[in-house]
Amino acid sequence: MSLNMKTLTQALAKTAAVIEKTVQTTVQEVTGPKPLQDYELLDQIGSAGPGLAWKLYSAKAARESTRAHQYPIVCVWILDKKALSEARARAGLSKAAEDAFLDVIRADAGRLVRLRHPGVVHVVQALDENKNAMAMVTEPLFASVANALGDVENLAKVPKELKGMEMSLLEVKHGLLQIAESLDFLHNNAHLVHCAISPEVSPLLFGYLEVRDCINEDLICTEKIINENLTLIIIVVVEVWHPFP
Repeated sequence: MSLNMKTLTQALAKTAAVIEKTVQTTVQEVTGPKPLQDYELLDQIGSAGPGLAWKLYSAKAARESTRAHQYPIVCVWILDKKALSEARARAGLSKAAEDAFLDVIRADAGRLVRLRHPGVVHVVQALDENKNAMAMVTEPLFASVANALGDVENLAKVPKELKGMEMSLLEVKHGLLQIAESLDFLHNNAHLVHCAISPEVSPLLFGYLEVRDCINEDLICTEKIINENLTLIIIVVVEVWHPFP
């Protein structure tokens, strides 16, 4: 029986693809999501989200090939799925609620990448995950608003910059102006309505997003409070509705 080289080549190619995928999956399970492979964590700078479940770390590229020249230092967001499950169990919530929450995170992470506005945090590396954690990389941040206001839960060590920190009236006014400008963009350009703004929930990039009959892609809008070199980020969770009549 003659050997069909084309069939053999195709079979070898399929086998190689399966092996490559298996190796990538194994490496990811061992080393963590891709952002944790590509970036070296430096210090935890803050926490964010419901229950301040997200940990924020300053980080730098682990190798030259992944270096983001625009940002020598970036912010890596990490969500520990095991810790989330434990918190969910303590709160008496169902596994279905946890799964739905994680689905929202996955969906909104993709939308955030596509939204462009000065009030939107810049995503350097998109969300990636394995069975233990979720992670993504953004422009460098200072802390969440909740942290700046004194809520430092889920911080192993409070950074000295946050200890006793108080925002001046000028900073608050400037922050409100930034929020107003971003909300104007959110409503009039993206055709979105925000669900809530709060120091604890707002810094979360995603959360409780519900899509209705949208005319544009549903997206997340963020606002920044800028104080010279320091950036406090407020992220507005949004719902998508038809345009206002």
